[in-house]
Amino acid sequence: MHTKGLTSIICKSGIVASLTLTAAAAFAQPSMEVLQRDAPSNWGKWGDGDQVGALNYLGGNEVLEAIGTVNSGKTFTLQVPMTAGDGPVFPGRIPVQHYMSQDEALYASGKLDPLAGGVKYSDDVAFMYLQGTTHVDGLAHGWYGDQVYGGESAQSTIHGHAHGDVGAIGEKGIVGRGVLLDVGRHLGSGENHRLAPDTCIGLDDLRATAEAQGTTIHPRDILVIRTGSISRYWDEEPDAAWDAMTEPGLCYSAELLQWIDELEIPAIAADNLAVEKVSQQIDGETYVIPLHGALMRDMGVVLSEIWWLEDLAADSAEDGQYSFLLVAAPLKMAQGSGSPVNPVAIK
Repeated sequence: MHTKGLTSIICKSGIVASLTLTAAAAFAQPSMEVLQRDAPSNWGKWGDGDQVGALNYLGGNEVLEAIGTVNSGKTFTLQVPMTAGDGPVFPGRIPVQHYMSQDEALYASGKLDPLAGGVKYSDDVAFMYLQGTTHVDGLAHGWYGDQVYGGESAQSTIHGHAHGDVGAIGEKGIVGRGVLLDVGRHLGSGENHRLAPDTCIGLDDLRATAEAQGTTIHPRDILVIRTGSISRYWDEEPDAAWDAMTEPGLCYSAELLQWIDELEIPAIAADNLAVEKVSQQIDGETYVIPLHGALMRDMGVVLSEIWWLEDLAADSAEDGQYSFLLVAAPLKMAQGSGSPVNPVAIK
């Protein structure tokens, strides 16, 4: 709404109602278009029709550099358990529903005979939100206005993503030098080294964490950010209650976006639901997941969420190595908004 110079409106009844500029300002809404007006954008950088964005930064040289970080051969899988009816999910989604469609009960009841020779087998089925566990988001998963990544129409998301789907990322894969930034251990508290709820992680926090770890962030590194948040979900202590809406996470700033752009960061993963803090105050206004718009829609940076980082973090704190070969390939869910993934870190 443009309010400059606005002094009156015509009501449906035909009565002229005066509006002061102050009253009109009350109707103003925070605008991602305004916030992102001078922010970095990678639209068109890799040609028309590009669907993997900043993952284009990851080529053979980056893979070889990542392989060079492997010293011990230790491996860490970074997906949270997929347990029927349980697990941290973003509000509005439900945890994985898992059912046995065939098992010993059918054979024992006489409803099913073994195969010739006596072999039996089980079968199962799952219903799940594709972002209901550790997952990778397609670039068109988040947007603002009427355009998704690359300038394609937001209409392309209807009944499946015709552009920027996670299947394209599944074809490309995510392979590169991962760097763990254990912000929870550096700035958190308690024996579990966690950030407090509602903590904003800024660029200075990332830099300070890297310095404390003795870690150098290289151009085209994949950032893996530990807050300590997700592990709280499985705690038994009543004072450690996990709340999706108060999780700590990255917070928007022009400086952060510029830094990510200059370093050509291809992807960011974290042990929370959104990588970023869900609700943020920017210039006195409330924004919800603004970095999804800035990073995915404008810069093509791939986001991946709900990672299990406790074991990797403990090992890195012990041996001082925070860089590793990272391999993560989401399922090739054609036209999907997101897809489960079980990333592997190799040290």
